[in-house]
Amino acid sequence: MMNTTRRALLGTALAAPFVKSVAAQTREIVVGIWGGAQGDFVKRQIIPAFERDFGCKVLAEEGFTLANVAKMRATKENPRFSVMFIDDLAIPIAKAEGLIAELPRDRMPALANLYPRFMYEDGYGTALGISLGGIFHNTRVRPPETYAELWESRYRGKIKLVSPNNTPSMFFLIVAAAVETGKPFAEAQYEIDKAFDRVAAIRPNIQNIFGDGIQAANEIAQGQADIGLLDYSKYVYPYTARRAPVTMAFPREGSFAGTNCQVLVKNGPHQDLAAAFMNRMLEPAVQKPFSEFALTSPPISGLEFSADTLRWIAYPVAEMDRRGLFTPDWSYINARRSAWTERLNRIFSL
Repeated sequence: MMNTTRRALLGTALAAPFVKSVAAQTREIVVGIWGGAQGDFVKRQIIPAFERDFGCKVLAEEGFTLANVAKMRATKENPRFSVMFIDDLAIPIAKAEGLIAELPRDRMPALANLYPRFMYEDGYGTALGISLGGIFHNTRVRPPETYAELWESRYRGKIKLVSPNNTPSMFFLIVAAAVETGKPFAEAQYEIDKAFDRVAAIRPNIQNIFGDGIQAANEIAQGQADIGLLDYSKYVYPYTARRAPVTMAFPREGSFAGTNCQVLVKNGPHQDLAAAFMNRMLEPAVQKPFSEFALTSPPISGLEFSADTLRWIAYPVAEMDRRGLFTPDWSYINARRSAWTERLNRIFSL
């Protein structure tokens, strides 16, 4: 009996440190986020509270849509990310390539408030924030009333053009097609191949190409150029709200919806934590301050904002419709984007 007791005690003594070390391990997920005001808010406000509530660690890695898709491709066989932030245009691509998983709706109760239009690919991603897409300009400059004016000689060397590698470059092609054909965006997007002579014709007015919307907004505010063609309000309005001399303008042809989204990486680590994080991103208590900080429209219903905030965002969904925010046919554009990007690079190899 004594030997049996000694063996039991010895076994307990040996097991205890192992149990303690396992319990002390903190589960960790990696989330691919954006930079700018949105990314700053996620890192400073959302992640620390989530870590406290779930006893975990969340590592945030900044990137942009195409880079984030490339990261998922590169780690497909051994996923490193659990959640990835990408634009709406990339969700069909990621789904087709088997990079993302269908959202576990039973573990995401916040989906109940999501506007149906902001659930993508039958449940493979949700919107997080909607920006207005248009031109931005120095407030000392009278903005054009139509996009066609940007081809006029008075803008020679005064326009910063978005990089062909950035999503809004596709908006620019739609604009060029609309100017060329006289058709609305919804029809002009299918006429882009006919618009490259028009695209080339604006080259004398292009001062340089920008890839960083935040930097471009600052340079426009400093008077280095008159017009930025074109980008998202999320990069511009935070500076406008702080009275920097830069703001957005929306010519009468219309404006674009820049929709930032989240997806669940297929077979990524700790899928339960990933679902909880995605759910947290959609909760009203997060979406309201997130929208107020980044000045983006929330994709969920039931929020109330001050009149000052409503100056900068299109909300609720009826206001988005009133402003005519246009979302391109990304399936059509994605199939042709590579060739169009190559043509843009040849034209603007400044």
